[in-house]
Amino acid sequence: MITTTMIIAAVVALITLVVATTSYRLFKLNRMQTAKIAGLQSQLSILCAGAVGTDDRIHQFEKTLSTLQERHNTLSLGTTSSPQSYEHAIRLARKGVAIEQLIDNCNLSDEEAHLISRLHGSEDQQGLH
Repeated sequence: MITTTMIIAAVVALITLVVATTSYRLFKLNRMQTAKIAGLQSQLSILCAGAVGTDDRIHQFEKTLSTLQERHNTLSLGTTSSPQSYEHAIRLARKGVAIEQLIDNCNLSDEEAHLISRLHGSEDQQGLH
């Protein structure tokens, strides 16, 4: 007959075996998860470093764009001639107005006024230049 102590010893041994097996599986799982966490942390560090570099490049592009916009605005302000002033200058040139008057009245540069006078001026004016 099996004595109670033998049954208790067998149950304790079985429980010990189950606990040991479960503990070993949990230990292995813990090691795998630790390795995965370390890998993810490394990847996150790399992504953050790339994001910082990208942020610096975006900031540099924004500065360059701002500079270009300022230059464009400066150039736009420097060219005050508009299509309407060209049309007005053409009408005046057809009437025989002098180049100096085209420059003064239409805010044209000397070159623009000469060109308009040559292209659209009266026959008398073209003979003078």
